[in-house]
Amino acid sequence: MLRQLTRLCVRYAERYIPNPYLYAVILTFITVVAALIWTPSDPVKVIDSWYNGIWSILAFALQMALILATGITLADAPLVKRLLKKLASLPTHQAGAAITVFLAAAIGSWLNWGFGLVVGALVAREIGKRLHNVDFGFLVAAAYMGFMVWASGLSSSIALATATHGSALNIVEKVTGKIAGFDETIFTFYNLVA
Repeated sequence: MLRQLTRLCVRYAERYIPNPYLYAVILTFITVVAALIWTPSDPVKVIDSWYNGIWSILAFALQMALILATGITLADAPLVKRLLKKLASLPTHQAGAAITVFLAAAIGSWLNWGFGLVVGALVAREIGKRLHNVDFGFLVAAAYMGFMVWASGLSSSIALATATHGSALNIVEKVTGKIAGFDETIFTFYNLVA
């Protein structure tokens, strides 16, 4: 019954939910209309602000792309692939498989969120190939659940920003005049326990 419900939801999403790019275009037009209605800006000013805003986040966008690319590259390394296959050979039933996938994704996400996304998917796929009696959707959910820790990990955007002197995103420095290093964010006891 659960698989039928899942298939129904997937079919609905594939058939009726638009492409994410379309959402971006629609939201852009909504924002332009809202800016024209509720601000004293003229159309040229709104378009100029949109254009300049795209370029002001370019460095951040490229940093995120680099994190994802390095995570994929690391997960594709022969040594890591062998380790992941060995890890995927450990569980013998669905609960153990889900825990293994979750832990692999969580540890990978803590190290690098791009790495964690790929590691979770790879371990889930390897276990799904080996254990035919597990629900693959459940393994994918466990892998995605492991992604929860990325914001508390080494590639956390906000932790990196608050540890960087002069960063435009470093609100802690703007308010207090001090930077918050990893010893005050990522490596705190309450963060590591979670």
